[in-house]
Amino acid sequence: MSDLEKDPNNPVRENGASDENNERTFADANDPATGPVGPVAFDKEDIAPEAEVPSEPASNTTAASGAKASVIVPWVVAVIAVIALAVVLIRQNDGGGGNLKGAVGTLNGKDITKSEFYTVMYDQVGKDQAGSMLDNYMTLKLIDSEAEKAGLTEADAEAAVAQEVVKIKQQYNFATDADFENALSSSGTTLEAYKKNQILPQVELRAIFEKKLAPKEEDLKAYYDANKATFDTAEQVRASHILLATKAEAEAVLKQLKGGADFATVAKEKSTDTGSQANGGDLGFFGKGVMNEQFETAAFKLKKNEMSGVVESPNGFHIILVTDRKEAVTSTYDSAKEKVKSAYLDEKVNEGASEWIKTAKKDAGYENLLTKAEEPAASAGASPAASAAASPSASAGE
Repeated sequence: MSDLEKDPNNPVRENGASDENNERTFADANDPATGPVGPVAFDKEDIAPEAEVPSEPASNTTAASGAKASVIVPWVVAVIAVIALAVVLIRQNDGGGGNLKGAVGTLNGKDITKSEFYTVMYDQVGKDQAGSMLDNYMTLKLIDSEAEKAGLTEADAEAAVAQEVVKIKQQYNFATDADFENALSSSGTTLEAYKKNQILPQVELRAIFEKKLAPKEEDLKAYYDANKATFDTAEQVRASHILLATKAEAEAVLKQLKGGADFATVAKEKSTDTGSQANGGDLGFFGKGVMNEQFETAAFKLKKNEMSGVVESPNGFHIILVTDRKEAVTSTYDSAKEKVKSAYLDEKVNEGASEWIKTAKKDAGYENLLTKAEEPAASAGASPAASAAASPSASAGE
């Protein structure tokens, strides 16, 4: 990742997100302390790292496609988030067929059983939190079963999850799979857990709403016409750079490069941009409005495989090599049809998932015994008839 930005004291990308800290920016979107803010209109709840998903930024700062509607990242389904503790309490499988006597640890030659561990964890989190965790788990199970009824096969789900992962990596401008997995690790989860607990429910809800709404061609075309610009792709370049502190140093390096030195090798040895240095200065693809003005202007003037002279910016002195280009593409409905359909369904889920979940729970006979309110005990001196007469329901009926 890179140190290039509009902030001269923290070189990188728009909105002050240091490209060097691109993984941290991704992790921040998964920070349970702040909680993500996503397009789904659900009530925000506390979500541990494994349960969170990155929200779509208000302004896309990455070098991904400009088609915002087509690169929606997993929805922040806070109401169905599975927090890390719930995974431990409910989903962990020790290979013992769910046997609660199975060991999860050993101390002084004695086993710590799963049952003992669950009891301790339940006592620590309390009934309310445990009930919330159970609700999260049961809701995910409900979505899973309803998606199966809607015709979503395991193979189709896996393919859709893989596509969402690609979109997320593009949006956050991860140059490699390792960068992406490191970002997930820093937010307390793994790629497999992230796909299972975050992206899969998103894919399943989309399938459920597709079956429920059965959008017609005219619906999709109307949506495309109203959001056409979001499906266009802006011009992008892929560039590498070497950042130096002084003009004299930059000119010396430029002379070395013109003499035949390998750009990537020199970047690894001499660039002060710690974010891109290890990648030979590679910044990946980016569009306009992402990098600082001086850098961007110089980069977009270069042809593929063309190198700049010394470029001064608030970050220092750069030597830029453009390694690839993508020209702007104006979409048509036919070329963007699949993206249009996905974006349309995403919007409908965002608008109606909360209400759908409530109805689906009722239809499925949902009952969370941990959160079920206990009936208030009648006083010793009151008769059942007197208690009934004094109850709110009885009063309401008068």
